[in-house]
Amino acid sequence: MNSFFKEALKSLKTSGTIKPSSKYLINNCLKDLPFDKAKTIIEFGAGDGCFTREISKRMRKDTMLYSFEINKKFYEYSCSQFENQNNIKILNNSALDFDEILSEKTIYNADIIISSLPLSLLNNIEVSRLLNKINKYLKSGGVFVQYQYSLGKFYQFKDVFYYVNMSLTLINIPPAFVFKCYKY
Repeated sequence: MNSFFKEALKSLKTSGTIKPSSKYLINNCLKDLPFDKAKTIIEFGAGDGCFTREISKRMRKDTMLYSFEINKKFYEYSCSQFENQNNIKILNNSALDFDEILSEKTIYNADIIISSLPLSLLNNIEVSRLLNKINKYLKSGGVFVQYQYSLGKFYQFKDVFYYVNMSLTLINIPPAFVFKCYKY
């Protein structure tokens, strides 16, 4: 992408960052996820595709990845990057409506949900609604991964999920907390 910075700056309220995630943050988010068993993976916030690319390398060939991107330029760029991969669908829809969009496609649950959404820019009611939808949508034993630049939503994760593991990735601008939230 010619200028991630320029596009992210124009849409800071929905992108929540001005720089793509570092390989260290991506690896921290994706390590120890059950890619070998996952049939359906959902990604919130494809951006320039840096997470999507790494997810596609780790998932099985028969796994479907549905990636939501609300920004039109990022959406178009991601579509062009993954147009030859039949098991990756980039959707130009809000992640807040992911359950309705996927239900229309007769997809009712996921093994893994990975989010780059800037939850700190959403109000607590929107975050609670989204987290409850995610928990409902995850299969038993599923995992939801969210990274944030603050600890602000930690207790909301703990209120919804059975177990929350937190780690810190220092080699990222800015450093980021990674939350892995598990469903029974």
